[in-house]
Amino acid sequence: MHIALIYMASGFSRRFGGNKLLAPLAGKPLYRHGFDQLQDAARRISVSLSCSCCLYVVSQYDEILSWCRAHGAIAVKNTAAGEGMAASVRLGVETSAAADAWAFFAADQPFLSSEIISDFVKQYAQSGCGIGCAVSGSRRGSPAIFSHVYKDELLALQGDRGGRAILETYEDDLWQFAVPEGELCDIDTRDDWEATERQLEKKRLD
Repeated sequence: MHIALIYMASGFSRRFGGNKLLAPLAGKPLYRHGFDQLQDAARRISVSLSCSCCLYVVSQYDEILSWCRAHGAIAVKNTAAGEGMAASVRLGVETSAAADAWAFFAADQPFLSSEIISDFVKQYAQSGCGIGCAVSGSRRGSPAIFSHVYKDELLALQGDRGGRAILETYEDDLWQFAVPEGELCDIDTRDDWEATERQLEKKRLD
């Protein structure tokens, strides 16, 4: 079995007012937080499921691609980032076309730990469902994982909705994974950034 972890790092950060993915957060660029956790999670998943688990990074930014490639990921250039999230999804699936399942992660969720990621993928594999997504309170969505059964639907996505449209269409085949409150926090604005800085500093001191 081959599981592809697709790290989507192509956003324009319009609400942030600058490239948030490259901005330093707690001593390293934002995208590095998720990358480091995914890289560790890939190792955990490979061992626990006795499978191949590879990390793919889809980005429009050469600096991100170069760094991730140098640190063991498969880097995929996104020249259609202006379309929205669907372009990243399609590129990830096309590049890892032989995978049995694709798990998608956003590059602006710095609190998602490798333990949670690996548990998410392992429990999905045991669920018997074709689709899985994380939930925290009333929030449902990223990360999400799809079996090869949904390959055509993933490749047909357009615009900026990503896989959410597939989740909503096939709810009878959807498994949901409860995530501790705060793990799914993402950064969209400067206020989000400042709040995240405070939380990371608190975790460091604790």
